[in-house]
Amino acid sequence: MRGHSNISGEDWRRDAIFIAISIVVIVATIIILVRSGLASARYESPKYPLYLVISELIYLVQLSLIGLRLSIIFNRGGMGYRVGTTELIKIAAAQTFTSLLVPGFYIGGEAISIAYLTFKGLPTTRATEGIVLRYTVDTITLTSIIIILYLLSLVVVPYIALIMALILLIAYVVLFIAIVSARLGKYIERLFRFINSRVNFASNFILINEGEVYGLKLSLIDYLVIFIISIIQWILSGLNVMLIFYAFGVRIGMLTGILISSSYIVLTYVSILPGSAGIGGELANLYVLNSLGLGNYYLVYDVWFRVITYIIPLIILMPAFLSISRKLTMINTNHRTSGR
Repeated sequence: MRGHSNISGEDWRRDAIFIAISIVVIVATIIILVRSGLASARYESPKYPLYLVISELIYLVQLSLIGLRLSIIFNRGGMGYRVGTTELIKIAAAQTFTSLLVPGFYIGGEAISIAYLTFKGLPTTRATEGIVLRYTVDTITLTSIIIILYLLSLVVVPYIALIMALILLIAYVVLFIAIVSARLGKYIERLFRFINSRVNFASNFILINEGEVYGLKLSLIDYLVIFIISIIQWILSGLNVMLIFYAFGVRIGMLTGILISSSYIVLTYVSILPGSAGIGGELANLYVLNSLGLGNYYLVYDVWFRVITYIIPLIILMPAFLSISRKLTMINTNHRTSGR
């Protein structure tokens, strides 16, 4: 799994290359869009930079909410394994950092979370169940918000974002049912057993307990709380966007901020570059802003959106990633040493 050896020089060179490529592609895409006339070239310095600072702090609060949801899932889900909330927040930070280094937005860091939870003693299948459930709840909440905004005609929802939201909602509702019914856990266990039988060193990283009972035993109140916290997170994400506009003296409503944030994420679920750089992320922002009549602010928004959600998080979240990757590297080294 990714993350076991990221502390090595070779992996750091690779990660540095990923970051450099992403930043170059982001800058190049913005320049091409502006020079071609497809995007506004209007740029100005922030009038109220304090809003940008608050926006970054809100971004970090969202990570804490991810850790809080994971705490409910793992500590109240009837798994029989306990993980501290603070540690789960650190896991969420390390997972987000890793996701920024690999293709996709919010996708990719799950492997390091699952690996670390396995290192802490959770069966790999149970760790996978919990991480996937959190991601599934977020996707259902996110896509439902877009659909509700469309049905209630509260804001103008871009059609491509609406179509993507419908597709993702159906897919993740099915996945949610599979998790709750314990089917997903059984499928994952079969997959891990197959990997263990085919790959000799896989057993160093995959822990399977015999007779494990899958499915999560969360109460209706627990599920309600998880979804409420997820809703709060996406509201904060919309507030984050709103404050970026406020920093330049542009007043947009909270619902508009939520729509911009939600639409961007559903449009960049699949990306070939880290951080959804270039064609995915920059075009998604341009499309959404143009659809909402905010195209004139594309350049200032996209630049600072990238700073707050990509550049600064790579710096701030690195310690959490290093802490977890060191432990994973140590256990990996011990396994190889003991096997000689």
